[in-house]
Amino acid sequence: MTLVNESGATPEAMSDRQVVDRVLQGDGASFELIMRRHNRRLYRIARGILRNEAEAEDAVQEAYVRAFEKLEDYRGTGPLSAWLARIAVNEALGRLRRSDPAAGLSLDDPEHQEETNFMAELSFAGPSPEQDAARGEFRRLLETAIDALPDAYRLVFILRGVEEMSVTETAACLELEEATVKTRYHRARKSLQQHLAGLVDAGAAEVFPFAGERCDRIVAGVFRRLGIDGRK
Repeated sequence: MTLVNESGATPEAMSDRQVVDRVLQGDGASFELIMRRHNRRLYRIARGILRNEAEAEDAVQEAYVRAFEKLEDYRGTGPLSAWLARIAVNEALGRLRRSDPAAGLSLDDPEHQEETNFMAELSFAGPSPEQDAARGEFRRLLETAIDALPDAYRLVFILRGVEEMSVTETAACLELEEATVKTRYHRARKSLQQHLAGLVDAGAAEVFPFAGERCDRIVAGVFRRLGIDGRK
């Protein structure tokens, strides 16, 4: 039987705010709705920072645990997606610093480089005619190019170009000025276009795919840590 809330709407039709209220009222299992809605975005953000799929999954799970524990702090003044994204960014950055304090991740503009030449020394093997026709091969090529971007530009590109977050949301998530977000997105996109023959717009939405199995794994892992019985 399909559950409905007091207004008669099914859980899937409820707003994020309504789902949050439901969780805060004691229905912990409803947190699954939040995870299902935002899993892909948080995974892509974590993956963009950590550049490791397994680490990104772990970071997303931890971010959800933290979000669940302080869900009362969400005031609803902005989209829940932005609030969750900020938690995921902080968790991924923290993991990166702990794993290699010397390396870290720099959100400052690359120094001593021209606007469009910071990838000049990178070499990408051109795909064969057969690979040109293969969408999956292009996606992998684009992922490699995105991973090669300097930290400051990669993060902005993932939030703006891949996840299509607004300039305002991206600026708030990364604690940057909106003008800085616009500049860095422009530079990242221009560099990618140079190396990928203008195919960025056609393929950006398909990078770092988020399959159903990964989504299920994250949901199950979070509920195990929280001691909650998920939906059957």
